[in-house]
Amino acid sequence: MTSRFLAGRSDKPVMPTAELFDSVIASSGRLRIMAALASEPQLEFVHLRKRTQLTDGNLCTHTRRLESAGFVSVEKSFRDRKPVTQVRLTSQGRDALERHARELLNALGMTFTGEYSTPAPALLEEPIEEEVWID
Repeated sequence: MTSRFLAGRSDKPVMPTAELFDSVIASSGRLRIMAALASEPQLEFVHLRKRTQLTDGNLCTHTRRLESAGFVSVEKSFRDRKPVTQVRLTSQGRDALERHARELLNALGMTFTGEYSTPAPALLEEPIEEEVWID
């Protein structure tokens, strides 16, 4: 499949103003959360923490900000009497992330084709640790 982000140059003039970018998503921590949820729309807090490499406090703060913008929903429940927090990407959040990606590509003079491809494996799976063999 063709990547939807690398389709080529646009004939439209590049507008490098900060006003183009959604400040809620442009934050690196929130962008990490949105990117992780783009490949797997619902993750438990602990798995999202591993994927984003954010601290508990930063992840909680950024998630609250994304939730207040309507980009994610947070559901809390209990499993075996232990609290479990699920974070889910909303359709509004997916649209905002795609809009942000289009704006970034436009700033680079590239176009967004709208084609979807399989997300990068690094976003889908936990890193595989290599075994150390000792003879």
